[in-house]
Amino acid sequence: MGSQNASAISGVMALALATACGNAVSPQISPISTPADAPDLSLQGVALARLSEGRIVARGTADRLDYQRAGARLQASRGGGVIQPEPGSRLAALGSVRFVADRVDGEIANRKGVASGAVRVDAERGDVARTERIYYDGDFLRSDTRVAAAGPGYRVEGSGLLARTDGSVIQLTDGVKGQLQMESRP
Repeated sequence: MGSQNASAISGVMALALATACGNAVSPQISPISTPADAPDLSLQGVALARLSEGRIVARGTADRLDYQRAGARLQASRGGGVIQPEPGSRLAALGSVRFVADRVDGEIANRKGVASGAVRVDAERGDVARTERIYYDGDFLRSDTRVAAAGPGYRVEGSGLLARTDGSVIQLTDGVKGQLQMESRP
């Protein structure tokens, strides 16, 4: 038994020495090696929650979420989330706001990102907006694709969108059309 172990160890040592001495060039990366730009964290079927002062202020899900520490970058596929606006804020009148997109790319530290592919936003109040792509940059949202929105008393379309994330400014751009329904007055 001892001679068999010694023989196996000798064979492994001989193979290692032959490999080390026989090739001065570093070997190619194997097909199972990690690519240089691989995420630091990759999750499938993920659900997240953000807490503030003991209450959930945002929730999210994604079929896949990749995160790279360098630059605090994230990529999500078939992602969605729900935001609970701060009480007393302009957005509070909308109630909870739900959004979904086929793809989300973002830089958390820089507060920048883009959602693309069947982007939809639904507010608890009954507002719904759809577009193919929307950019997030700090306190602003911008879209350069067709935007359709509807809610209590309105239905509008535009070829783009400019908005502040606090809800103080919402502008449809480039060829706006729609209908507004006035409330009846006594």
